[in-house]
Amino acid sequence: MTIRSRLEPFSLPGLFQVIDGRNKSGRLIVKTQSANPTSQLKAIYLVWFQDGYIIAVSDRLNYRGLIELIERLNYLSPVITQKLRTLCPPGVPLGVYLSRNKLLTKEKLNFIFQLQLHQLYNLFQLESGQFQFDESFELKDKLFTIPWLEMTGHRIRTIQAAIHALRLAENWSKFQDYLPAATSGIRSLVKQPRVKLLSLERAIWNQADGNTSLNEIALNNQQSIQTIQVTALRLILLGLLEETFI
Repeated sequence: MTIRSRLEPFSLPGLFQVIDGRNKSGRLIVKTQSANPTSQLKAIYLVWFQDGYIIAVSDRLNYRGLIELIERLNYLSPVITQKLRTLCPPGVPLGVYLSRNKLLTKEKLNFIFQLQLHQLYNLFQLESGQFQFDESFELKDKLFTIPWLEMTGHRIRTIQAAIHALRLAENWSKFQDYLPAATSGIRSLVKQPRVKLLSLERAIWNQADGNTSLNEIALNNQQSIQTIQVTALRLILLGLLEETFI
């Protein structure tokens, strides 16, 4: 399966929901169109998935994203990083190789993976651009299927990364038209969420009976209606809840 589309508000959460729910493996390419000249976003990003998990993120086409992150952090000397392509055995994530040889600690590799994920989180705030997702069997070259040189050895459930990205979004006012109405109710679409919920998210989930309005939920939890609307929208975008009209 290949999916090509323009980036629109919340198109990535929908895609990530499919990848997670169907345990898909493949590669996502995102081409950005940032109008802000001071933006730190690069022109292109690649995200790799394996069985519904994110295994690597890079802003390089030459498979040097992880190596250059290690260089920028001064974790290894350039003499070593220049040899990593040939030192790392085929079929072994670069991070695993570095850990086995005590070149990098597990803590440093975890930190690097979090930096990779933050590249991904920023993509969820884009309103323009293009993306293409190809399942692994669509990719003829095995190198493109599993990016060993971009992998730290860590992974994260796709839906967990998606909800982290949505939690980090700062400006929800531009998405006002997407928020569920304060007089609407919400109901769950799954028996149990496949994601770790924060306390307020869990409270909303527990009150998602289809008949309790968001106004009532806000009152019950002593939160502003906007906070409840935004939190509910996160769960709606991930296919956990749906809006109901009372």
